[in-house]
Amino acid sequence: MKMLLHELHPAVVHAPLTLLPTATAADLISVLSGDPAWARVGRRLWVVGTASALFSGLAGLAASQEVKLEQPRARDMVFLHGLGNACITAGAIGVTLWRLRNPPTLGQGLIGLMATAAALYTGALGGKLVYELGVGVNSMPPDASVGTLKGQPLLSRAAPAALLRDAFTGLRWLLGRARSLLKGAHPLAPGAKGFGPSHELPPSVPSELLAYEAEVPRPRP
Repeated sequence: MKMLLHELHPAVVHAPLTLLPTATAADLISVLSGDPAWARVGRRLWVVGTASALFSGLAGLAASQEVKLEQPRARDMVFLHGLGNACITAGAIGVTLWRLRNPPTLGQGLIGLMATAAALYTGALGGKLVYELGVGVNSMPPDASVGTLKGQPLLSRAAPAALLRDAFTGLRWLLGRARSLLKGAHPLAPGAKGFGPSHELPPSVPSELLAYEAEVPRPRP
């Protein structure tokens, strides 16, 4: 089994999602208890967590160019997911640089809690992209509007160059979509924010599959 390049992001994204909230918790414990040992732990966690966020973001930008996004809702959901994570990562960089020179404060800890709440939202969007819409799922039908473009294997010689190239292209796409949104030229597609009924199937599901699902007998509870 070969891991594809677009699968790197979901494999590494759990590191910053764990380390950055833990860094915030360590800082708050230090502030409330007055124990400087927790401050040292928090500072180290901020450094490692921010580094992992940068790498995860790089992989995410590349993945945005390696998955199939013909469905407007899925495309804009990827945009919100990426933009939100980029803002969280930028904030983490700022906090890390500040923490390298200063002890933790209650205000900084509260900012970390707000960033954690924002990460829960962007993470939920990422889950919807995969589990509800099928973005990045290799087994999606070839004629579906979402799925994957079957990019480079992760351990191939071409993977490092493809990662950087697609990440740069993904960054340009993210900034371009943000500009068009700010100008009002291209509003978000309905449902892109992740709100509303989650049971609705995307229009990319083939009618043959729906008919098959309706005919298959299901066991009674």
